[in-house]
Amino acid sequence: MIHFIDEAGSAPWADLCEAYYSGERSDVSFYLDQSSQVGGTFLELGCSTGRITELLAEFGKSIYAVDPSTSQLNFARAKMALLTNSEHVALVQSSLVDLDIDSSQKYGLAVVPCFAFMSLIDAEQQQHFINTVRRQLSPGGRLIVDLAVPDLEFMLGDPSTMYHHKDLVTEDGNKIVIYTQGDYEEYSQVGYVKVAADFLDNSGLVTRRVVHDLEFRYTFRWEMYHLLRTCGFEILGLYGSFDEGPYTEESDRMIWVAGARS
Repeated sequence: MIHFIDEAGSAPWADLCEAYYSGERSDVSFYLDQSSQVGGTFLELGCSTGRITELLAEFGKSIYAVDPSTSQLNFARAKMALLTNSEHVALVQSSLVDLDIDSSQKYGLAVVPCFAFMSLIDAEQQQHFINTVRRQLSPGGRLIVDLAVPDLEFMLGDPSTMYHHKDLVTEDGNKIVIYTQGDYEEYSQVGYVKVAADFLDNSGLVTRRVVHDLEFRYTFRWEMYHLLRTCGFEILGLYGSFDEGPYTEESDRMIWVAGARS
């Protein structure tokens, strides 16, 4: 499991984040559909390099996007500078632990994409985050949280072994091979992951290696259900994919859609 949240703002990590979901569109279609049902300004929490932000803006959405990494926000700002409606996008550097959100306006839809919520590594941080978001939603506003399903293979994996994670092909046709090494603490439900990414040229030679350490917290299905309800939300949907497929025992992600109670 990899999330992009990086409080330190590493530039090499931002380069990998920019390539990781290149070309992905399914989540954006889902968010657009949800946004059309509630209207209002879109709040994106953990916008990374602006992939989702850019596509939403191209569809005419007004967006307030937050991320802690200056390096990732630099990618996002470069994308927004090419838009004809960039004035409708605000990019703000802020930690997710202590959110800096413009309190002068309300938001119709808040989204925490790409497992960003999992960077909050204790229950108090999670509850504070959700309560902060709820206070900023307009009446009838919604919150969407994208989570990875707890992976037994990761939990029981050998912490001394580095596993192949995935291969990426960049826009210029080069390859990035990603490996992960992890450990899991059952008591805290916190995972520790070392990511190593080899950037290869067209001949297959490694030209660069990016190494990054991250932490995340697994939140189980019914734990998340009660957390959202405790923080003033009703559960409107739980999906296992962005095509609104049902959440089943085969799902590898949980996509929560919750509505703020009045």
